Amino acid sequence: MIISPNENGWSFDESNSWKLVYDGTNIIFFESTDKSISTQSILFVGTQEECEEQIVKEGLSWPVEVEITD
Repeated sequence: MIISPNENGWSFDESNSWKLVYDGTNIIFFESTDKSISTQSILFVGTQEECEEQIVKEGLSWPVEVEITD
């Protein structure tokens, strides 16, 4: 389930579950945790399977790391 942002634009969750944070294109955070999380990006909370389904549904990907060479 997507956690709606508050009046200040922050989404917050402190449950013990899988949390998926994304910016509409890239996955920022995807982990099972009992830690609180707050973000101004999109926050989805559910089971691992529900989060994985959301990743597929939204066509999300992990950001590509750029290697810097001299």
